[in-house]
Amino acid sequence: MIKNWIMLLVLTVLGAVLIPLHSFAAVDSATAIGVWLFDDGDVSDSSGNGNDGELMNGAEVTDGGKWGMALSLDGDDDYVNVASSDTLESTAAEYTGVAWVKLQRKGDPHGGCCNDDQMVIAFTTNWNNILNVFGPGRGGNQGKVEVGSRELNPRWLFGPTAVNDDAWHHLAFTYDGTKKILYIDGEVDIDQDTTNDFGVTGADVHLGGTPGNRIALGLMDEMAIFNVPLEQADIQNIMNDGLGSVLGLTPVTPLDRLTTTWANIKSQ
Repeated sequence: MIKNWIMLLVLTVLGAVLIPLHSFAAVDSATAIGVWLFDDGDVSDSSGNGNDGELMNGAEVTDGGKWGMALSLDGDDDYVNVASSDTLESTAAEYTGVAWVKLQRKGDPHGGCCNDDQMVIAFTTNWNNILNVFGPGRGGNQGKVEVGSRELNPRWLFGPTAVNDDAWHHLAFTYDGTKKILYIDGEVDIDQDTTNDFGVTGADVHLGGTPGNRIALGLMDEMAIFNVPLEQADIQNIMNDGLGSVLGLTPVTPLDRLTTTWANIKSQ
Protein backbone atom coordinates (compact mmCIF):
# COMPACT_ATOMS: atom_id res chain seq x y z
CA MET A 1 0.00 0.00 0.00
CA ILE A 2 2.82 2.39 0.94
CA LYS A 3 4.63 1.53 -2.30
CA ASN A 4 1.53 2.46 -4.30
CA TRP A 5 1.26 5.82 -2.53
CA ILE A 6 4.92 6.52 -3.26
CA MET A 7 4.37 5.72 -6.95
CA LEU A 8 1.33 8.02 -7.03
CA LEU A 9 3.30 10.85 -5.42
CA VAL A 10 6.15 10.43 -7.89
CA LEU A 11 3.72 10.41 -10.80
CA THR A 12 2.02 13.57 -9.54
CA VAL A 13 5.34 15.39 -9.24
CA LEU A 14 6.40 14.24 -12.70
CA GLY A 15 3.10 15.44 -14.11
CA ALA A 16 3.62 18.88 -12.62
CA VAL A 17 7.05 19.04 -14.21
CA LEU A 18 6.37 17.49 -17.62
CA ILE A 19 3.13 19.19 -18.59
CA PRO A 20 4.43 22.80 -18.47
CA LEU A 21 7.54 21.78 -20.39
CA HIS A 22 5.50 20.19 -23.15
CA SER A 23 4.88 23.48 -24.98
CA PHE A 24 3.49 23.97 -28.46
CA ALA A 25 3.08 27.75 -28.49
CA ALA A 26 6.39 28.85 -30.01
CA VAL A 27 5.53 28.24 -33.67
CA ASP A 28 2.83 30.45 -35.20
CA SER A 29 0.67 28.16 -37.33
CA ALA A 30 -0.18 31.10 -39.61
CA THR A 31 3.40 31.01 -40.92
CA ALA A 32 3.01 27.39 -42.07
CA ILE A 33 2.46 27.62 -45.82
CA GLY A 34 2.38 23.92 -46.64
CA VAL A 35 2.18 21.00 -44.19
CA TRP A 36 2.24 17.41 -45.43
CA LEU A 37 1.76 14.85 -42.65
CA PHE A 38 0.69 11.94 -44.93
CA ASP A 39 -1.51 10.47 -42.19
CA ASP A 40 -4.66 10.60 -44.33
CA GLY A 41 -2.98 8.32 -46.86
CA ASP A 42 -2.38 11.13 -49.33
CA VAL A 43 -0.41 14.38 -49.75
CA SER A 44 -3.09 16.78 -48.59
CA ASP A 45 -1.95 20.09 -47.14
CA SER A 46 -2.86 20.47 -43.46
CA SER A 47 -1.91 24.17 -43.33
CA GLY A 48 -5.28 25.33 -44.68
CA ASN A 49 -3.65 26.99 -47.70
CA GLY A 50 -4.72 24.35 -50.20
CA ASN A 51 -1.21 23.39 -51.27
CA ASP A 52 -2.11 19.76 -51.80
CA GLY A 53 0.42 17.49 -53.48
CA GLU A 54 -0.02 14.98 -56.30
CA LEU A 55 1.69 11.59 -56.18
CA MET A 56 3.65 11.13 -59.40
CA ASN A 57 4.85 7.99 -61.22
CA GLY A 58 3.90 5.52 -58.51
CA ALA A 59 4.95 7.41 -55.39
CA GLU A 60 3.02 6.00 -52.43
CA VAL A 61 1.95 6.85 -48.91
CA THR A 62 2.61 3.86 -46.66
CA ASP A 63 2.84 2.76 -43.05
CA GLY A 64 6.14 2.96 -41.22
CA GLY A 65 6.56 6.70 -40.92
CA LYS A 66 8.34 8.54 -38.14
CA TRP A 67 4.92 9.80 -37.00
CA GLY A 68 2.20 7.62 -38.52
CA MET A 69 2.30 7.22 -42.29
CA ALA A 70 5.03 8.38 -44.68
CA LEU A 71 5.85 9.15 -48.30
CA SER A 72 7.58 6.16 -49.91
CA LEU A 73 9.95 6.71 -52.86
CA ASP A 74 11.67 4.15 -55.08
CA GLY A 75 14.79 6.07 -56.14
CA ASP A 76 13.81 5.73 -59.79
CA ASP A 77 11.17 8.17 -61.03
CA ASP A 78 8.50 8.92 -58.43
CA TYR A 79 8.02 12.17 -56.50
CA VAL A 80 5.32 14.60 -55.34
CA ASN A 81 4.28 17.72 -57.23
CA VAL A 82 2.77 20.73 -55.45
CA ALA A 83 1.56 23.42 -57.85
CA SER A 84 2.85 26.96 -57.47
CA SER A 85 0.69 29.36 -55.46
CA ASP A 86 0.73 32.83 -53.93
CA THR A 87 1.26 31.36 -50.48
CA LEU A 88 4.27 29.33 -51.59
CA GLU A 89 5.68 32.43 -53.27
CA SER A 90 5.48 34.24 -49.90
CA THR A 91 8.66 32.36 -48.93
CA ALA A 92 10.85 34.37 -51.34
CA ALA A 93 12.59 36.46 -48.68
CA GLU A 94 12.38 34.32 -45.53
CA TYR A 95 11.93 30.57 -45.34
CA THR A 96 12.04 27.33 -43.40
CA GLY A 97 11.72 23.83 -44.84
CA VAL A 98 11.55 20.80 -42.53
CA ALA A 99 11.30 17.04 -43.08
CA TRP A 100 11.97 13.70 -41.51
CA VAL A 101 13.90 11.43 -43.90
CA LYS A 102 14.93 7.77 -43.82
CA LEU A 103 17.10 7.38 -46.90
CA GLN A 104 18.99 4.41 -48.24
CA ARG A 105 22.42 4.68 -49.80
CA LYS A 106 22.30 4.62 -53.59
CA GLY A 107 24.59 2.44 -55.75
CA ASP A 108 26.85 3.43 -58.61
CA PRO A 109 26.63 6.96 -60.05
CA HIS A 110 24.76 7.58 -63.27
CA GLY A 111 23.85 10.55 -65.40
CA GLY A 112 26.50 12.95 -64.14
CA CYS A 113 27.29 14.40 -60.77
CA CYS A 114 23.82 15.47 -59.69
CA ASN A 115 21.09 13.43 -61.32
CA ASP A 116 21.32 10.68 -58.70
CA ASP A 117 21.01 13.03 -55.72
CA GLN A 118 18.05 12.57 -53.37
CA MET A 119 15.91 15.72 -53.36
CA VAL A 120 13.89 16.42 -50.24
CA ILE A 121 12.19 19.77 -51.00
CA ALA A 122 12.76 21.78 -54.18
CA PHE A 123 11.21 24.86 -55.76
CA THR A 124 11.87 24.20 -59.45
CA THR A 125 12.18 24.54 -62.48
CA ASN A 126 15.51 26.25 -62.03
CA TRP A 127 16.75 25.15 -58.57
CA ASN A 128 15.18 28.20 -56.97
CA ASN A 129 15.38 26.76 -53.44
CA ILE A 130 16.49 23.24 -52.54
CA LEU A 131 16.99 20.89 -49.60
CA ASN A 132 18.93 18.06 -51.21
CA VAL A 133 20.95 14.97 -50.22
CA PHE A 134 23.99 14.14 -52.35
CA GLY A 135 24.00 10.90 -54.33
CA PRO A 136 26.83 8.60 -55.49
CA GLY A 137 27.84 11.02 -58.24
CA ARG A 138 29.24 13.28 -55.51
CA GLY A 139 31.96 10.78 -54.60
CA GLY A 140 32.95 10.87 -50.93
CA ASN A 141 30.27 13.47 -50.22
CA GLN A 142 27.39 11.05 -50.85
CA GLY A 143 24.75 11.41 -48.16
CA LYS A 144 25.68 14.95 -47.14
CA VAL A 145 22.94 17.57 -47.19
CA GLU A 146 22.91 20.59 -49.51
CA VAL A 147 20.80 23.76 -49.20
CA GLY A 148 20.59 26.93 -51.24
CA SER A 149 19.42 28.50 -54.48
CA ARG A 150 20.89 29.77 -57.71
CA GLU A 151 19.59 33.27 -56.77
CA LEU A 152 21.40 33.44 -53.43
CA ASN A 153 24.91 34.78 -52.92
CA PRO A 154 26.67 32.43 -52.23
CA ARG A 155 24.42 29.94 -53.98
CA TRP A 156 25.01 26.55 -52.34
CA LEU A 157 26.12 25.12 -49.03
CA PHE A 158 26.53 21.57 -47.75
CA GLY A 159 27.53 20.27 -44.34
CA PRO A 160 29.69 17.44 -42.99
CA THR A 161 26.96 15.01 -41.86
CA ALA A 162 25.69 12.12 -44.03
CA VAL A 163 22.06 11.03 -43.60
CA ASN A 164 21.71 8.13 -46.09
CA ASP A 165 22.14 5.40 -43.47
CA ASP A 166 18.57 4.03 -43.57
CA ALA A 167 17.83 5.68 -40.20
CA TRP A 168 15.46 8.55 -39.43
CA HIS A 169 16.98 12.03 -39.47
CA HIS A 170 15.29 15.40 -39.07
CA LEU A 171 16.35 18.05 -41.60
CA ALA A 172 15.63 21.78 -41.55
CA PHE A 173 16.79 24.62 -43.80
CA THR A 174 16.21 28.22 -42.65
CA TYR A 175 16.95 31.53 -44.36
CA ASP A 176 16.35 35.03 -42.94
CA GLY A 177 17.76 37.13 -45.77
CA THR A 178 21.22 37.31 -44.19
CA LYS A 179 22.15 33.71 -43.31
CA LYS A 180 21.24 30.22 -44.45
CA ILE A 181 21.37 27.49 -41.82
CA LEU A 182 21.15 23.71 -42.13
CA TYR A 183 19.98 21.77 -39.08
CA ILE A 184 20.31 18.00 -38.80
CA ASP A 185 18.59 16.26 -35.90
CA GLY A 186 17.98 19.62 -34.25
CA GLU A 187 21.59 20.81 -34.30
CA VAL A 188 23.33 23.24 -36.64
CA ASP A 189 25.23 21.25 -39.25
CA ILE A 190 26.54 24.32 -41.09
CA ASP A 191 25.64 27.98 -41.69
CA GLN A 192 26.74 30.74 -44.02
CA ASP A 193 26.25 34.51 -44.39
CA THR A 194 24.12 34.98 -47.51
CA THR A 195 22.19 37.67 -49.40
CA ASN A 196 19.40 37.97 -52.01
CA ASP A 197 15.91 36.42 -52.25
CA PHE A 198 14.71 33.13 -53.68
CA GLY A 199 13.26 33.41 -57.17
CA VAL A 200 10.20 31.25 -56.48
CA THR A 201 7.57 33.09 -58.53
CA GLY A 202 5.71 30.52 -60.61
CA ALA A 203 7.82 27.63 -59.29
CA ASP A 204 6.17 24.33 -58.39
CA VAL A 205 7.38 22.58 -55.25
CA HIS A 206 8.60 19.00 -55.52
CA LEU A 207 8.91 16.61 -52.60
CA GLY A 208 11.14 13.54 -52.69
CA GLY A 209 12.50 14.16 -56.18
CA THR A 210 12.07 16.25 -59.32
CA PRO A 211 10.73 15.39 -62.79
CA GLY A 212 13.34 13.11 -64.32
CA ASN A 213 16.09 13.07 -61.68
CA ARG A 214 17.20 13.43 -58.07
CA ILE A 215 14.66 10.86 -56.87
CA ALA A 216 14.93 9.85 -53.22
CA LEU A 217 15.19 6.21 -52.13
CA GLY A 218 13.38 5.63 -48.85
CA LEU A 219 10.78 7.35 -46.68
CA MET A 220 9.90 10.96 -45.84
CA ASP A 221 7.51 12.25 -43.21
CA GLU A 222 6.21 15.43 -41.53
CA MET A 223 7.29 17.80 -44.29
CA ALA A 224 6.50 21.52 -44.12
CA ILE A 225 7.32 24.93 -45.54
CA PHE A 226 7.12 28.17 -43.51
CA ASN A 227 7.45 31.78 -44.69
CA VAL A 228 9.59 32.71 -41.67
CA PRO A 229 12.98 31.47 -40.43
CA LEU A 230 12.20 29.30 -37.42
CA GLU A 231 14.52 29.41 -34.42
CA GLN A 232 16.51 26.36 -33.36
CA ALA A 233 14.22 25.84 -30.35
CA ASP A 234 11.20 25.77 -32.67
CA ILE A 235 12.86 23.20 -34.91
CA GLN A 236 13.73 21.06 -31.91
CA ASN A 237 10.10 21.25 -30.70
CA ILE A 238 8.90 20.09 -34.11
CA MET A 239 11.43 17.27 -34.13
CA ASN A 240 10.71 16.09 -30.58
CA ASP A 241 6.93 16.60 -30.31
CA GLY A 242 5.75 16.15 -33.88
CA LEU A 243 4.82 18.75 -36.46
CA GLY A 244 1.10 18.10 -36.13
CA SER A 245 1.13 18.59 -32.38
CA VAL A 246 3.30 21.73 -32.45
CA LEU A 247 0.97 23.34 -35.01
CA GLY A 248 -2.16 22.22 -33.16
CA LEU A 249 -3.23 19.91 -35.99
CA THR A 250 -3.18 16.73 -33.89
CA PRO A 251 -4.01 16.29 -30.19
CA VAL A 252 -1.50 17.49 -27.64
CA THR A 253 -0.55 14.41 -25.63
CA PRO A 254 1.48 15.23 -22.50
CA LEU A 255 -0.52 12.53 -20.70
CA ASP A 256 1.06 9.97 -22.99
CA ARG A 257 4.38 10.81 -21.41
CA LEU A 258 2.90 10.28 -17.95
CA THR A 259 1.44 6.96 -19.02
CA THR A 260 4.87 5.86 -20.19
CA THR A 261 6.44 7.10 -16.96
CA TRP A 262 3.84 5.23 -14.89
CA ALA A 263 4.52 2.03 -16.82
CA ASN A 264 8.24 2.46 -16.22
CA ILE A 265 7.71 2.99 -12.50
CA LYS A 266 5.54 -0.10 -12.17
CA SER A 267 8.14 -2.22 -13.91
CA GLN A 268 10.80 -1.34 -11.31
